[in-house]
Amino acid sequence: MKLRVAAPGRLQHAGAATYVDDYTKRIARIVDIERMTIREARRRKGGVNRRAQSDEAAALLNALPRGAVLVALDPTGRTMDSDALLLWLVGLMDSGVRDLVFAIGGPDGHTPEVLKASRYRLSLSAMTLPHELAEVVLLEQLYRALTRWKGFPYHR
Repeated sequence: MKLRVAAPGRLQHAGAATYVDDYTKRIARIVDIERMTIREARRRKGGVNRRAQSDEAAALLNALPRGAVLVALDPTGRTMDSDALLLWLVGLMDSGVRDLVFAIGGPDGHTPEVLKASRYRLSLSAMTLPHELAEVVLLEQLYRALTRWKGFPYHR
């Protein structure tokens, strides 16, 4: 299985960039992984910017590889503990999913079109997370699940 993380824009926070780079390299030793940088739309301060949200959604949907299974990270999505995430990933692998894309929304979240195109919705937390932090949390949990799958000691 190939994992992809589609996220808006380049990582701006040095700490987030360090963690993303580290976890991506660790995961790459177990499965193929790629970060898909989705063009981040310009925003003005204050309020939800529907046009920017729509532009980011179109860029994401256009960048999806053919046949990829889309997972939208969304507060309304399914919550899983680390054990459930592991079982879910293994189930997807066993069912023949070859390309799994985790989509992280920008500051305004996902549009209804992205949510509709997603086969799954996953919630990392009931709390709102900045998209860079959400990416770090996602990668850490994926790494934790994959090390358990392979029997590596990291998860302890």
